[in-house]
Amino acid sequence: MARSALAIAFCLCFSLSADALSDEPSWEKLKPQQREVLAPLAQEWNNMDSAKKKKWLGIAKRYSGMTPTEQHRTQLQMRDWFSLTPEQRELVREKYKTIKKLPPEKRHEIKRKWREYEQTPEDHKGK
Repeated sequence: MARSALAIAFCLCFSLSADALSDEPSWEKLKPQQREVLAPLAQEWNNMDSAKKKKWLGIAKRYSGMTPTEQHRTQLQMRDWFSLTPEQRELVREKYKTIKKLPPEKRHEIKRKWREYEQTPEDHKGK
């Protein structure tokens, strides 16, 4: 679970941006393509605050330009995020804030190490 939380923190740190979108539709008013991309968020969508909706709508907007691997990773990250407890989400947010405050060189080093870790076979992780 800690690895999932850390993975989400890194994803947030390096790939998310807050797109300035003006509308914040309810789940029912999303376009079919948006609902398909954001399906892991369906149960919580109508209870999200506007900033979170804007962030996720920005991801949905960029989704079609992603490679199939990036799309798959994005879907998994959404599912992972919404499987976390509120306390675990807060921990991820705090880690994200800590990483965001680091100098660019240190963030790049962390990103490089994370990529190496991701490429490590599952049976060798955590050893």
